[in-house]
This record gives sequence, C-alpha cells and structure tokens, in this order.
Amino acid sequence: MRPIKHGLVALNKINTGTSMHVHQFGFRQLKAATLGILLLSLLCWVPSAFAETNVRASVDRQQISSEETFTLSLVADSILFSGEPDVSALEKDFHIINRQQSSRTNIINGKVNSSRQWDYTLAPKREGTLTIPAIPMGKFQTRALTISVDKANRQTPGANGDSVYLESDVTPRSAYVQAELQYTVKIFTSINFLDASLEAPEVENAVVEATGEQRYQTLVDGRYYQVIERRYSIYPQTSGELSIPALTLQARVEGYRPSMLDPGRLVVKRSQEHHLNIKPPPAEFKGAVWLPAKKLVLAESWSKDPNSIQIGDSITRTVNIQAKGLLGSQLPALPTYTLNKAKLYPDQAKIEQGDEQSEWSGVRSESVAIIPTEAGELVLPEVRIPWWNTTTNKPEVAVLPERRITVAPGMMDNVNSTPLSTSNSASNQTLSTSPAENTLATTSSSEQATSNALLWMVIAALSLSNIGFALAWLRNRNGTPSAKNNVRVKPENESETAAFSKLKKCVQGNADASSLRGALVNWGQCYYQQALSLSQLGTRAKELEHYCQALDAQLFAGRDAEIDAKALLDAVKKLRATKPHKNAASAPLAPLYPST
Repeated sequence: MRPIKHGLVALNKINTGTSMHVHQFGFRQLKAATLGILLLSLLCWVPSAFAETNVRASVDRQQISSEETFTLSLVADSILFSGEPDVSALEKDFHIINRQQSSRTNIINGKVNSSRQWDYTLAPKREGTLTIPAIPMGKFQTRALTISVDKANRQTPGANGDSVYLESDVTPRSAYVQAELQYTVKIFTSINFLDASLEAPEVENAVVEATGEQRYQTLVDGRYYQVIERRYSIYPQTSGELSIPALTLQARVEGYRPSMLDPGRLVVKRSQEHHLNIKPPPAEFKGAVWLPAKKLVLAESWSKDPNSIQIGDSITRTVNIQAKGLLGSQLPALPTYTLNKAKLYPDQAKIEQGDEQSEWSGVRSESVAIIPTEAGELVLPEVRIPWWNTTTNKPEVAVLPERRITVAPGMMDNVNSTPLSTSNSASNQTLSTSPAENTLATTSSSEQATSNALLWMVIAALSLSNIGFALAWLRNRNGTPSAKNNVRVKPENESETAAFSKLKKCVQGNADASSLRGALVNWGQCYYQQALSLSQLGTRAKELEHYCQALDAQLFAGRDAEIDAKALLDAVKKLRATKPHKNAASAPLAPLYPST
C-alpha cells in the first residue's frame, strides 16, 4: 500500500506541474495574439484612413448683421492629414479676427475615428450676399458657402444704449480728380478697451494720407463717450464713382464680470460706406499741369540781400510752390532759365508734406546758387503757374514777378581802375599851377618816393628769406647718411589723413571761409601730392569745382561767401574713397610743411 500511495503522490505532483506549464504557455500565446491583432488592425486602418479622408466646411450662422461675427469651421476627417487650409481668398470679403486649431481621436468597438479642425472667427467687410469660396486643404477642397449680411441699425447709435459705435464722414461729396477729399472716422466708446484695432482706409484708384488723430470726450443723450477721431486726406486719381469702403473696429472690452482670467468680450463695429462722384478737369482750364487746390502761392527767399551783391559773390535764391489741398509730389517743377552775366548752380528739389500746424499740405522748394561774372543788371524772368481754385471753382494763376538785380564791380576792380584813369589824365594834360600847388605836388612826389623805397625794401627782404629757406632745405636734403637713417619715414597717407582731420575740424567748428579755404587747399595738396591752387584743385576734382569757385569768388570780392560746409565735407569724403589719378610724367612733391 505504501508504494501505491507514493506513486499517487508522485503522479499528482507531475499533473500539477504540467497544469502550471500549460497555463503560462497559454497566457503568452494570448498576449502575442492580441498584439498581432492590434498591429494587423492598424496596418489595415492606415491605408483606409488615407483612402477615406474627406474635408468639409460649415458656419455657425448664415444670416448676420454687418457688425456681427460668425465662425467658419474646416474639418479634415483624418488625424494623419498634414496639410493646412489656404484661407487667403477669405480676405476679399471678410476680416479674419481669430484662428484656432484642434484635433481629436475616438476608438469605439475597435473602430478608430480621428479628425483635425480649424475654426476662424470672421467679420464681413460689406453688406449683401457674400460667398465663402472653396477652401483648398492639401489636395482636397471644401465646397463654397454663402452668407447673408444685413445692414446694422444706425438710426440712433447712442440712444439705443450702444457702448461702442463708429461714425464716418467725407467732404466734399463731389470733387475734381486729384483734388483733396477730407475723410474722418470717429470711435465712440463708454467702456474701457482691453485691446482694439481699426484698419486704415484702402481706396482703389486713390492716394490716402493720414493727417492726424485727436481724442476728446462728448455727451450723447446724457451719456459721456470717449471719442477717438482719425483724419485722412484722399486724392482720387481717376474720374467717375469713388467708393470708400466701411472700416472695421475689432476690440475686446471688459466683460460683465471682470476678472484676471477673463479675456474680455469681443466687439466688432463698422463705419458707413461712402460713394462719391469724381469729375474730370474742366474744359476751361488751359494749364499744362492740372492743379486743383484750395490755395496755391509762389514765394521766394534769398540767402542775403540781392541788391548788395558784387562780382564773384555767391547768393542762393529759393522759390517755394506752396499748396493747400495738394501733396508736394503733385506740384510741378519750375521752368528753367539762364543768365548771361552769371553762373547758375541749381540744387535738387525738396518735397515736403505739411502737418497739422502748417497751413500748407504740400510744398516744393527749388534752390539755385547764382555767382555774377560781370557787373551790370541781372534779369530773373517771371514765373507763372496756372491752377484751379476748388473753393471758387474758377481758374487762377500764381505769379512770381520778374526781378532785376544790379551787380556792382568787385573791390579789386575799383582799386585797379582808379590809378589808371588818374595817370592817363596827368600825362595827357598840361596844367598851370600856383606856387602852393607846386608845394603840394612836391610833397606828393616825396611821399610816392618814400612808398616806392619801402616797397623795394619789402621785396628785398622777401627775396633774402626765400634764398635762406632754399639753402636750409638743400642743407637738410644733403645731410649725413647717419642723420638720414635716424629720420622716421612716415607713410604716404599720414599727412593726407592729418590734413583731412584739420578740414573736418574746420567744418564742425563753423570756421570762416578763409580758414575753410586754407584747410581745403592744404588737403588737396596732400591728397594729390603736389602743389595746387584752389582753382587748380577745382579743375582736377570735379566734385569740388562748385565749392572752389565759391571760395575763389569770396577771395576775389573781399567778403565771406556762403558755402554749404557739410556738403563740401561729404564731397571730400566721396573723393577720398577713390585713389588720386597721377600723371606719370610729374613726380610728387613733398608738402611744404610736414604734418605733426
């Protein structure tokens, strides 16, 4: 019995171990089978997801007012969709105020559903039936939708309790082409803005210029409003109907229950549209350039008194065309002219736009430097500019009268002409003189002799100093080799750099014309490495010719010339950017005074 019992126990142990082994093997097999099924399902689902992907568009409302917003939703029924919607076509008729994107995935009874969604908050730009076009989404495309936009109630904007509203106006209601239209838009608000933006007007076939902004308070039906007023000038470029579209205000205002987490509620308001009649230029206008303005005048100014100029003086005349109701870019160039007894150096015209403090909306300034070359009378011709007065609706002509200027001889001419006429009359006439007159003549002769003696002494002293300078220079040149070896040779451009630095200091220090002349000549000699006069420097450097002539005129006339020193320094800087052109036949000379 004992052996049988032992055998049963052994059998039970064997059976138990076999059962545990079978159980472990079944669990592993089941886990592997489950993973295989999931992987197989995924492999089967991926191509079906691509095959069944579709896109669609929908709106939350199809009928709104011009001051309301709605939501456009674009959906792709696949989370694997990698494209992005192209919504640029929406900007033709709608403002895109906000954008959001989301994705979701659901697994129900082993079936996977996923999608990506884009939500756009839109505000209409105009009234009527608007079309949301088909939106491209990758290689797919949504269907087109339509929205009906009604006119907002504007009979009493402040009386019906509106916290925010817009008003706009344009004057005049009818105008000529290129004439100024004054457009104003006002924002009325009785609550605080957390964030707000108002687009600038965009008008087809017209130029729009912002002219200012003003803020103030006003009382409307017993309620105070903060007013933000913006003004624009519109210049239509073609005749016919001109449409000024409504402007859209997008604002976030304080919520009904303000809190730190409250982003505020969205408010969208729109202004009125305006349609105007733009007329072509009238047939009775005979001018070459059409200039419709409220006011247009010609004015001139001079750098100094034109009635006290002499030969060689430099004087600048500036003529301004000033217009009210036109931009500076619309004003024409002045007619050109020449003068037989003077050289003219016109400057580039300056275009200016007026501000709120200026009477003029546009100014064109033209300046010309005049340097008389002969004594006598200079005649500056009359300037006439026809224009159309939009206030009186009649043609007018702006006139700058003819100006005559008398140029006096220079001081050098007076000094040279007087002694010649006196000596000629003395040699050609025989006069009887009294003893007193003989005494005076003898005294004058002795003074003349003394003056001549002094002149010869000065000439002799100058000659001796020049000889001494030449001997010293030769001695220095023929010095001992050891002395030469101890002299440090400076780079070729060191003296030119020092000369330019001195010239720059003269300009920055507002030095007089004489100092400026000396600094310019010194720099020119260092730059070209040879002795040059001011006129030779002007001949060689065309960039400096005008300034050299003006400085020469100052020296010739014995008075200060008006030189644009900053422009002169700019011309020198441009010239320094290029290397000087030297003649191969001429060897450079060392400067007379070494730079320190």
